[in-house]
Amino acid sequence: MMHLSQRPNGTLSRLALSILLALGSVSASGAEGDSFFDLDLKEVLNLEITSVSKKPQTVSRAAAAVFVITSDDIRRSGATSIPDVLRMAPGVQVGQISNNSWAISARGMDGRFTNKLLVLIDGRSVYTPTFSGVYWDVQDTVLSDIERIEVIRGPGASLWGANAVNGVINIITKSAAATQGGMIEAAAGTTDKLAASARYGGKLGDVGHWRVYAKGFDRNGSTVESTGAQGNDSWQQQRAGFRTDFAASSRDAVTIQGDYYDGWSGESSRLNSLTPPYNRLIGTTQKVSGGNLLGRWQRDLSASESFTLQGYFDHTERDWPAHLNEVRNTYDVDFQYRTKRFTGHDLVMGAGYRVSEDSMEASNRGVPANTLSFVTVSPSSARRTLYSIFIQDDITLFPQELVLTLGTKLEHNDYTGYEHQPNARLLWTPSETSTFWWSVARAVRTPSRTDTGGFVNQAVLQPGAQGNPTPRPLLLAGGGQVGTETVVAYEAGWKQQVLPTLSLDLALFHNEYKDLRTAVFGPAVCQPSGLPVSAGCLFLPGQTSILYPFGAGNRARGYSNGMELSVDWRARPDLRFQLTWSELRMGMREEGTSFTTDREESAPKHQAGLRMAWNPRSNIDVDVWLRRVGALGDLGDDAQGAVSIPAYNEADMRVAWRPGTGVELALVGRNLLHKQHKEFTSELLDVQHMLIDRSVFAQVKWKF
Repeated sequence: MMHLSQRPNGTLSRLALSILLALGSVSASGAEGDSFFDLDLKEVLNLEITSVSKKPQTVSRAAAAVFVITSDDIRRSGATSIPDVLRMAPGVQVGQISNNSWAISARGMDGRFTNKLLVLIDGRSVYTPTFSGVYWDVQDTVLSDIERIEVIRGPGASLWGANAVNGVINIITKSAAATQGGMIEAAAGTTDKLAASARYGGKLGDVGHWRVYAKGFDRNGSTVESTGAQGNDSWQQQRAGFRTDFAASSRDAVTIQGDYYDGWSGESSRLNSLTPPYNRLIGTTQKVSGGNLLGRWQRDLSASESFTLQGYFDHTERDWPAHLNEVRNTYDVDFQYRTKRFTGHDLVMGAGYRVSEDSMEASNRGVPANTLSFVTVSPSSARRTLYSIFIQDDITLFPQELVLTLGTKLEHNDYTGYEHQPNARLLWTPSETSTFWWSVARAVRTPSRTDTGGFVNQAVLQPGAQGNPTPRPLLLAGGGQVGTETVVAYEAGWKQQVLPTLSLDLALFHNEYKDLRTAVFGPAVCQPSGLPVSAGCLFLPGQTSILYPFGAGNRARGYSNGMELSVDWRARPDLRFQLTWSELRMGMREEGTSFTTDREESAPKHQAGLRMAWNPRSNIDVDVWLRRVGALGDLGDDAQGAVSIPAYNEADMRVAWRPGTGVELALVGRNLLHKQHKEFTSELLDVQHMLIDRSVFAQVKWKF
């Protein structure tokens, strides 16, 4: 592994410079019509968003820490996956574990199984009730079809419900009307062996529009840190989908959309057993498939009243060797009503109902017969319901200057019953260019299936290994009943257009966490007798192993403080700089001998990013993205001790040329400063530590 002090590869640097100089001498037409440079800074601040208040409002009028990643940001980033796109947002921690898995959180408590961040795609929740987190390897679409990604740091539970503890990410795709005609896109390179997508859109007579798409990719594996060999984490997937938008009348808008995907995700798994060799590294393959269908009806009842009715069905399947073979069906319906009939009030209220049905069996496909499953869940199938109501009112205290927002959500789940999640926000806009806001909110993380019926086989320590001086293998395993985790979050922010070409957005926060999930070890016992090791049972005949059990509960408190800053500077009409910077401090306090599963140093204390977007000519893009990610001090303990990851710097670069109308050619380099670097590892330590490789790929896009 190369260290930060090593110099980047000179050949790649010279190659990028040569391409830049060559393209700079070319003159042609055909610049992208949706370029971000078509918007001035005031229009950027007035981009319309919906995730903060479940209604349209501008960025500058939102009393929240919100960052919008636009369609053009995505195009110019050169990113090939949604997780890599999310690196742009301040306060969001993205750590790549392998070539198909990530740890993503907002404002700390990061991990592969992050459970305090709610993620939506067009308003459809994509978190899994299995662990209240996200399987990032199946969250995808044609990136060109994403209109924007709204990233809200801080609680959003008063509108969106449980698990919106540290933030909400809403991925919003373009309407069918915005994607008319055809598009074909293909890429090939060192990590992405081949990726291709196609999309076509047309009209539904005079009432609406439609589009269909298909996408597939084949990605190489990364590198195993301990051996330097290519890992077994290659990734292949294909998907297809459609969307229709039509106006049933002058007051009604209807959207129907759906997706289907199928593929596999490789993994370099660390498998445990109670017989020799006890631990082994084996390549396994997760088989994944699923689909969804969503319908949305929006109706204007009058100039001051409207409602939205949305429902969706989501089906997922995941056969994960040494973990679970999971099948899940989700049915969700949501109703929202908005009225401004009362002077000085903008009232939004609604209700929702969700049913989640699952089947979870142990998966032993492709692994030795004596392998211990990392997790088992009881009962093996379940049906869980969730229903909720919410209300939120924007109260104008002084027109165009001071707005007070009060709201709450009451939600019922089958584990802990009723949960209330209130919030209060104050927005002050003393001028058109200045905004100040304050907020206080309470949010909860409700238990998941594995929190209430899961049993985890964490690790097996060999006889005589570090931490196990006995002549028998030692199994660390346990489960328990976990209840609701809560946070009370205090936030303040300032948004300022300093100059016509310069703006900044600053957010400060303090979070107080209560009843965080913990584990505590009990006395070690011999197996199969169940007698305590302290009683000398190791010397009894027939004893094959030692169980060191732990029980789960909610016996920890914590806090976090932080700052997030984003600066947007239009240095020239053809040159833009974006700076992001975040600071985070966390602390945990456990009761007795308990230890929290939310590691306080699982997210970096410092993060910074600088993006440059330059158009030396109207048909040429030059984009450079520099990133600094601070060290991670505590991701768990393996056989060699505590797992930590040093700070690193990285750089991406993209050069694109449009030689004619509708055609774009691009060369993208990612992670250019080092041949390989380490970003994260699973907190379960169920996979081998991987190194993320430098990658280069070429891309062609044709719109017709």
